[in-house]
Amino acid sequence: MTPRAIELFCGCGGLSTGILDAGIQVLAGFDHDAPSIKTFNYNHQYRGGYGYVADLASLSGKELLELANVRGSVDLVAGGPPCQPFSVAGKKRGLDDKRGNLIFRFADIVRELSPTAFLFENVPNLAKMDGGSLAGRLKDELSALGYEVYASILTAADYGVPQARKRFFLVGLPTGMKFAFPAPTHAEKIDLFGETKPYLTAADAIGDLPDVGTDRAREIPNHEPTMHSAKMVQAFRELLPGTRDKKSFHDRLHPDRLSYTLRAGSGNFSPLRPVHYKYDRVISVRESARIQGMDDSFIWPDPLPRLQQYRQVGNAVPPPLAQAVAARMADVLGWEASPHETKGDPSTRPAAFYLTHEERHADRVGRLRGASLGAPVSPQPPESD
Repeated sequence: MTPRAIELFCGCGGLSTGILDAGIQVLAGFDHDAPSIKTFNYNHQYRGGYGYVADLASLSGKELLELANVRGSVDLVAGGPPCQPFSVAGKKRGLDDKRGNLIFRFADIVRELSPTAFLFENVPNLAKMDGGSLAGRLKDELSALGYEVYASILTAADYGVPQARKRFFLVGLPTGMKFAFPAPTHAEKIDLFGETKPYLTAADAIGDLPDVGTDRAREIPNHEPTMHSAKMVQAFRELLPGTRDKKSFHDRLHPDRLSYTLRAGSGNFSPLRPVHYKYDRVISVRESARIQGMDDSFIWPDPLPRLQQYRQVGNAVPPPLAQAVAARMADVLGWEASPHETKGDPSTRPAAFYLTHEERHADRVGRLRGASLGAPVSPQPPESD
């Protein structure tokens, strides 16, 4: 049988997408954020995965399975608790932020469900918080449940993602089982034996897309313009590829390099998005998704506001990175993973859009604010988690 998984703190489901691509059936995803679950369902129900709005701080593992009508046990529990308490781009409050303790809820649910294996991910800074003691405590709690726990910080670009993004992973397998994280498939420079491919660049990811606002762009899901002031457009025009604007702090992509790390933001905070290397504007949601390694079948349906779309992209685990780790786990565990069985047919979904382009534009105008129009902003790190 195809191994069965659930995802905790699933967001829009980047991790689930990668697990499904590896041939492991994702039965359900759980998150407190209803807009994210709407996106999760549109992109995973046709593959057999259903999303549920759930308070993971209070529901037990048994209650989660009952909510999703999952009978029997699951083989894999995966998830990435909120990273904001640990991210270098945030306040780094750790456990002083109530969301920080959710990393231990992950361990609680693993204890309650006793899956064969688990897959935990978060920002790299979690491994450094409090001198490494926080990650060490989590690892000890998971090890005490009867798992061999392996930790690593992986670079998404090493697995075919055109972005300078790193993630911290914990993999748990049955006691006594050996595990090594997957070898990189891509590198900055090709090795002499040709075992790795060169890193994908920003141009590799988005160079074939037409400019937003054109007739061709209307046919591409989530590829819509952001409105900028004339002053901001002029600043973008003067900004060289691979550099940062000293006033607005926007970074401009370089066509021959990896993208900067995409960020999500929280609350009313909308992080600065990279500027396109060719066009004098920030990248679209579709271009952001491409940079995260998502293919064009991953769609944000109406009526999700674009701020939600950008935020969900920025919070997602790049699917190719998740796929590489999940496929390696399946291989070590001897699971009969079947990518063909978990692929699904996206054409069977209902239509994603019911608003006209004009209606969507009017909605955006009603939401205009912030840095996209040239408002002052605070300096932001050039690269973050």
